[in-house]
Amino acid sequence: MPNQLRSGAPDPVGPMLAALRTGTRDHHLALERQLDLPGRIRSRADLVCVLSALLASWQPLERQLAAADWATLGIDAQLGAASDLLRADLEALPATEGGDPEGPFAGLGRQASGSPRFDTAAAAVGGRYVLLGSALGGRVIAPVVEKRLDLPAGTATRFFRRTGMEPGRDWRTFRSAVAGRDWSPEGLEHAASAARETFAFVGRTAGPILAERPPARRRVA
Repeated sequence: MPNQLRSGAPDPVGPMLAALRTGTRDHHLALERQLDLPGRIRSRADLVCVLSALLASWQPLERQLAAADWATLGIDAQLGAASDLLRADLEALPATEGGDPEGPFAGLGRQASGSPRFDTAAAAVGGRYVLLGSALGGRVIAPVVEKRLDLPAGTATRFFRRTGMEPGRDWRTFRSAVAGRDWSPEGLEHAASAARETFAFVGRTAGPILAERPPARRRVA
């Protein structure tokens, strides 16, 4: 998972974003190490595995976030939703030798239990923070994967590129909405806790799927 989105303009850090960044730093780094992107993608079969693992993680989280109450923050319940891009990427890849015999969507049947509950505005903000923040790193990952696998730009990398979306604008919308509200200390901690649970859920769900294709050993120069 990448660092949170930054625009060219100054990004004032209010109490909520500060609490989220500080309160999730270790979980964020741990998940980045676990996913190991783009390093683990050395073949199209690897890419299928990664996309399947991400879809199995993203889809239930986005479904629950869409059901949360965003009215008080004035945020679109579908802000930044990208599961459809993961599906499109998987559909763009042909059946790959060594892939799951049940197909690229088999991982959807192996979602981890204990999905976070976004039952308060603060918890929903914590979950949305994690998913929105993944978009920046994807822009770095996509060209590396395309070059390595000899894929045309945007082929099976729509999710990483957030094709057809405007992640910078989505982040600014989110940041402004969050900064425009006064949060209690309890709300700040609730948001950070939900964000940590979101990072952990992605790791628990993606981990077993990724373990089926461990990253190849890299050559030492």
